[in-house]
Amino acid sequence: MSIVDHIALLVDNLEEAEEWYISHLNAKVTFRDEKYIRLTVKNTNIALIDKEHYPWAHIGILVENKEDLPTEKGTVVEHRDGTIGVYVKDPFGNYLEYIWYSDKQKEVFLDG
Repeated sequence: MSIVDHIALLVDNLEEAEEWYISHLNAKVTFRDEKYIRLTVKNTNIALIDKEHYPWAHIGILVENKEDLPTEKGTVVEHRDGTIGVYVKDPFGNYLEYIWYSDKQKEVFLDG
């Protein structure tokens, strides 16, 4: 089964974007590093990504098993945090990231 995991937005300034989303949406920070901040707004995750680091805004689709990643359909990226994403461009220029979390990353991003 695949579900929407996150919406990833590219931003010029992570600190300003974090402040804006916290003040406008009452978002909570659930993960942060120097290039990426993950926020939660009720049941929705928003990833703020430094656009200097990352090329694509996208919708993240969580797959349950690593074998479910459609590796033949897009660009495979092994992220620094241990997750694996496959980026697929739709016919309209939008990107989907099919993402798989290791057990360790499930604890970080999905609360176990």
